[in-house]
Amino acid sequence: MTAKDDGTAGSQFNLPRFWNGAPARNRFFVGREAELDRMEALLSLGTRRGLYVTGMGGIGKTQLVLEYVYRHSHDHELVWWISASDTVSLRAAFAELARTLAVGSDAESAVNALSTGTPVHRWLLVFDGASSFADLSPYIPGGSRGRFLVTSRNPDPPATDFPVDVFTRQESVRLITKRHPALTDDEADRVAAAVGDLPLAVEQAAAWMAVTGDTPDMYLRMFENAVQGLLSAEGSPDADLSAIWSIPLQTLADRHPGAAALLGLLSFFEATRVSRADLKLVPTIEVPPALERVLTDPIAQGRALREINRYSMLKIDHRNGTLQMHRLVREAVQRRLDEDTADQFGRMADALEDRVAVEVEWSTDTPAQVDLLKRDALAAVLVRRLDETRAREPRSSLLIHLDGAWGSGKSTLLNFLGRRLTEGGYLVVRHDAWQQSRLSPPWWSLLTTLRRHVVTDRKWARRVDFRLAETVERARRSGSPYLLALIMLVVTAGGLAVTVRAGIGGAGQLSEVLKVTAPVITAIGFLWAGTRFAARMLLWGSVRGARLFEQSDTNPMGRVAEHFDWLLRRSRKPVVFLIDDLDRCKDAQVVELLEAIQTLVRDAPRMHDPTGTQPSAAYFVIAADGTWLRRAYDAEYGATDPLGYQFLDKLFQLTVPMPALSATAQQRFLGRLLTPGKPEAVRWRDVEEAKDRISDAGSDEQAVVGTLATMSPELRDAVAVDATQALSGKAVRTQREHILRKFAPLLPPNPRSIKLFLNNYTILRAVRTLEGVAVDIDSLALWTILRHRWPAIADALQRDPTRVRGIIEPLWCSETFPAELQEMARSTDLREVVMHRPGGPLTADVIRQCCGSL
Repeated sequence: MTAKDDGTAGSQFNLPRFWNGAPARNRFFVGREAELDRMEALLSLGTRRGLYVTGMGGIGKTQLVLEYVYRHSHDHELVWWISASDTVSLRAAFAELARTLAVGSDAESAVNALSTGTPVHRWLLVFDGASSFADLSPYIPGGSRGRFLVTSRNPDPPATDFPVDVFTRQESVRLITKRHPALTDDEADRVAAAVGDLPLAVEQAAAWMAVTGDTPDMYLRMFENAVQGLLSAEGSPDADLSAIWSIPLQTLADRHPGAAALLGLLSFFEATRVSRADLKLVPTIEVPPALERVLTDPIAQGRALREINRYSMLKIDHRNGTLQMHRLVREAVQRRLDEDTADQFGRMADALEDRVAVEVEWSTDTPAQVDLLKRDALAAVLVRRLDETRAREPRSSLLIHLDGAWGSGKSTLLNFLGRRLTEGGYLVVRHDAWQQSRLSPPWWSLLTTLRRHVVTDRKWARRVDFRLAETVERARRSGSPYLLALIMLVVTAGGLAVTVRAGIGGAGQLSEVLKVTAPVITAIGFLWAGTRFAARMLLWGSVRGARLFEQSDTNPMGRVAEHFDWLLRRSRKPVVFLIDDLDRCKDAQVVELLEAIQTLVRDAPRMHDPTGTQPSAAYFVIAADGTWLRRAYDAEYGATDPLGYQFLDKLFQLTVPMPALSATAQQRFLGRLLTPGKPEAVRWRDVEEAKDRISDAGSDEQAVVGTLATMSPELRDAVAVDATQALSGKAVRTQREHILRKFAPLLPPNPRSIKLFLNNYTILRAVRTLEGVAVDIDSLALWTILRHRWPAIADALQRDPTRVRGIIEPLWCSETFPAELQEMARSTDLREVVMHRPGGPLTADVIRQCCGSL
């Protein structure tokens, strides 16, 4: 360990073995002794692994936790400070932790390492600025000696929290006199009373007087005038808080316009901290000259940041090269900007994110790692569906079909989905169907891939035990052929040993040693080689062995399903298969793989122990062009197109159409690639207002859809992810199921059809919303029913929506539908769905909306 300056005069602290991300220690920290003692008492009791430090903005939560970290750094082997404002930051912080610990490169590896105490077991994690406690749960490791601290404004944590209140008057006075020693306690008391003892406000007021030399009387007069001005102009109930920052902001604007402009720009970065290096990427097209100079001249930028820091409007962490602005300061800065300037700064901040993303994605045809087309938002919807299935029906498997043509982004979506699933505690088994297509039978490649992932998910010491246990299980299922082979191997090995011993002649010590060792070595070598060969041939240890097993066993797939179930039960996590490139395989390979999956999923869960409590269901997400899959079934069974639809309908519980690129989305995507940093066509302030309107709609799906319908296509595209998240909440789904009950008479009278209808409606709503399409609830419900009951008709209508005329007016049926679909198109049940009120009639324009082709 090394000593390092902690930011306070004359004090040192010992770095733990692993240390990252914590800001520099606050050299003006005062008070909070009772809170610090209570935190240590609660954590040292051993009954609590963590604390949720909560309180209003500006109350000093982060500074309290920071001081605790520095005081107790010597108690831990690892201290990791994490910005927890969003899942992207969480994921990045834990991935970096995994690399530092040399346990992997993903977030899950780091969580597992801390949970098991390898290589450290005395650790402290700090989740700073958490907005969602649910997002934190996958990242909180187990382990009896590890601790965590969470800071959040959220007043409803999942466990007993640690609330923080404003300063006592004595603490306020101490801070003011420490920042400005020339003031008396009485003067400091008057200032503290004016700002309500809010720690952030107390610090800012003290910093202002220390920098400007103004007396408390002068400051209090300016403060009162600022409050009255805000009350008369806005009638704001928070005028006293806004006034605290209006004084230095006005001075900064008058004396240092470049610094004021930079502060305004920084207030639009959503991240808790901004890297100074990122400022080099901010586009400087058509920006004010003062700001352009600050962004392009390192010396001018350093001076501007120093001025901002002097007034305590911004915290600069020189060690980590980051800039941090408090939320209350950010809001105060934004309120002072005129509408055009705010819109420009908002666009510039968004453009920086685009530029960083484009630098990663430009001129590559591989699956994307940065989400430019809202694929990650769709992945979040699918993960939520899997989580709900696990919670509600833990013994039920789920098969999901990602349906889209080549180049529609299926592999990219699988990448985002795999990352989210891994972080959510799933064991993700990736399987490239095309690469494995030569390894027939297909069940063998699935089983082998699952076995490899289950093994590698264990510690090294446990892998040998698992392999031995798994070999015994396979031997038990293979039965007498393997037992007979072992007996023959033992007998043959014994015969070889006797022969070798008899062949060693002569006398002497060397001969006696050889007579003992040579037979033993020969027998062991023969047994090892023979056992390996027998395992490959009789225990499905090779493709050839798998084929032999199929030919020799009376119920091979039953045995395979049993072993598949055994592997699932031995996995420490729920298993999700991600299968890609199936639509590059030949017809027979497609059908064989899907039928193998169906057999394993249908038969495996709890085959041996139907009453067991431990779930062992597997989940499959298969990315493939639906047309390719249907044609494969038609070709294999020599049937017509509808048979392929029936097979896929029976196999998949959820079909997810890949989102289409609307004209607006295409223009936006191309613009981001060709001109990184180009301002968006939508005003930043309009986007923020639109997000507020979506939030105000709450759990009312019709209100959210109606709100989207009133927006321009560009604005809908800008807020699509927020709308999708709003429509994915539990309250929305509960209300939705109640609304959709009225369509039950249009469905086949069986529970599976009702469940498929609800599943497919939910996913269609999410996909259409991500596309920026605001289709009515009833119309989308009718289209979902049509898609479920008559998929061939739905595909024909999706290709040419004007064909619906042949359903509405049967006389036109022969003119609009091909011969093989005409009988189906004349169905009275189909016409009833198309014409049903509410929702119908499904006109060509409504169908285009339902299909996302507008």
